[in-house]
Amino acid sequence: MPKEKFNLKNKPEYIFLVLGSLCLVAIPALFLLDFPNKAATILVVLILGELLFLITITLSGKGYTEKIKESFTQFFGLRQKIRNKKD
Repeated sequence: MPKEKFNLKNKPEYIFLVLGSLCLVAIPALFLLDFPNKAATILVVLILGELLFLITITLSGKGYTEKIKESFTQFFGLRQKIRNKKD
């Protein structure tokens, strides 16, 4: 399967991914700053980051979402097999 070229014009999900990542990275920095309504601001930034991440997954398409689901099921299935072997 040939690799797709990175084309930012055709892939707006990269913009949402970067914005969502910036929101989630900014949360620890917000804890260190002192400003009014700190808890509400951090909560809004956290929710915005999660929503942008979900939009990114939605825009990426069904194939990418299936890959994420498959990796999660393999990871948790592996953990469950290891746990069953210990018992």
